[in-house]
Amino acid sequence: MLKKFAFFILMYSITLVNPSLFSQTAMGIFNGHGDIGAVVKPGEATYIAATRQYVISGSGYNIWGDHDEFHFAWKKIKGDFIAYARGEFVGAGVEAHRKIGWMARKSLEGNAPHINAVVHGDGLTSLQFRKTAGSATEEIRSALTHANIIQLERKGNVYTMRVAKYGEPFVTTQTEALDLGEEVYLGLFVGSHNADVIETGVFNDVRICIPAWDGLVQYRNYLGSHVELLDIATGSREIVYTSPKSLQAPNWTTDDKSLIYNSEGLMYNFDLATRKPSLLPTGEVKNNNNDHVLSFDGKMLGLSSGVGDLGGSIIYTVPVAGGIPKQITPKGPSYLHGWSPNDQLLIFTGRRNDEYDIYTVPSNGVRK
Repeated sequence: MLKKFAFFILMYSITLVNPSLFSQTAMGIFNGHGDIGAVVKPGEATYIAATRQYVISGSGYNIWGDHDEFHFAWKKIKGDFIAYARGEFVGAGVEAHRKIGWMARKSLEGNAPHINAVVHGDGLTSLQFRKTAGSATEEIRSALTHANIIQLERKGNVYTMRVAKYGEPFVTTQTEALDLGEEVYLGLFVGSHNADVIETGVFNDVRICIPAWDGLVQYRNYLGSHVELLDIATGSREIVYTSPKSLQAPNWTTDDKSLIYNSEGLMYNFDLATRKPSLLPTGEVKNNNNDHVLSFDGKMLGLSSGVGDLGGSIIYTVPVAGGIPKQITPKGPSYLHGWSPNDQLLIFTGRRNDEYDIYTVPSNGVRK
């Protein structure tokens, strides 16, 4: 169910195509917004910070043919990107072909070359594009209809649309050799398919990401990390922390107040109330990896930490608030995977006698 929102419609007419009429005020992640083409009824866009929603209202005859009319919230971006959002129309609508989606546009002129990943009011989902200024718009229809997850990716001159209904797999559509220039206007749009009507769309979980470069070496080159919370029932997502470092394997504490993760060999406690991390002390054990697991009672933390002289990863336990770790396995590699429900045993993958097998070991390190 869409959350309540408020927006205002400004009642005046624009008869000229003039990019200077665009609002240059930042709105969330976007640089500005405004109407494309000679719309009769001006649109509007609002960012609701409390819910992280973008509410966009637009009119216009269509996004089709040799020119377009709609409302556009945009960001100028160079190079490759991946744009993701969950979008829904508001109300039953007037025209079956009202439109919402992502668009990459060469300019803000009404006849500009562009490509858009679009969902129509009747559910039609397609990849639409105009190759040159003023030329006819082309379309590749998706096998999926009524999508509400919309993703548009650019890699060079190849554009890929991935769409889905929430909770279901993506369906992919792609077009090649579309040259919109190095820098494009990338953003969300709403068009009513009726010059005298304004339609509204609400967008959640809006993301624009720069993908990894060709040749990236995993576990050596890093792009940075987000700590993000996902409500499984609703699909609502929220980024609560961003770091240029690699943050790995966040685990919820049993009181739901913190997350415990590893980064650059150290352990951290991330307080969800303050949204700040603090170092979790682990003594001289400072080569921890992402094979760390909380006990079921929430009192202990199991660690896997690399020790070269002992053959690789070694398992330790430490109080959840930190302290001096206790070594559990005598040699490596020993990769921790879990605790038994009674917290008496640790389960790990170990290499012994040149074979990898699954083992258990008492969590206090003492075999009876």
